[in-house]
Amino acid sequence: MKGRIQTDPIDVSYPFKDSNLNIGSIVTFRGIVRDTESSRALRHLFYDADEGLASEEINKVLEEAVSRYKLIDAIAVHRIGVVKPGETSLFVAVGSTHRKEGFEACSYIVDSIKERLPIWKKDHFVDGTESWH
Repeated sequence: MKGRIQTDPIDVSYPFKDSNLNIGSIVTFRGIVRDTESSRALRHLFYDADEGLASEEINKVLEEAVSRYKLIDAIAVHRIGVVKPGETSLFVAVGSTHRKEGFEACSYIVDSIKERLPIWKKDHFVDGTESWH
């Protein structure tokens, strides 16, 4: 189980390098930056965070999911800084014995991260305007 907040691009290749043979299902989610927001052309997003608190909270979310859904392993990585259209801003992967628990856990992790982590997003539009979320 590993949660991270990072500025570098997220590696979404095989998430469980030292996988154990009890994993029967791997469910992943990639949050990808679109090129528009509210029908306006987007240059990039800027994610800001309280990195210490966000790191603690992302790992709490993973611990809860592992316990609640009886996962074998779970990973969540949220990117901060400038993220351009087409790049991944959030990656979640869960390894479970069966797919049902994997899908439920992945959804729980994504929703919890969006609700609980102290991360803020600023849209930078092609026309030079900006907007915080």
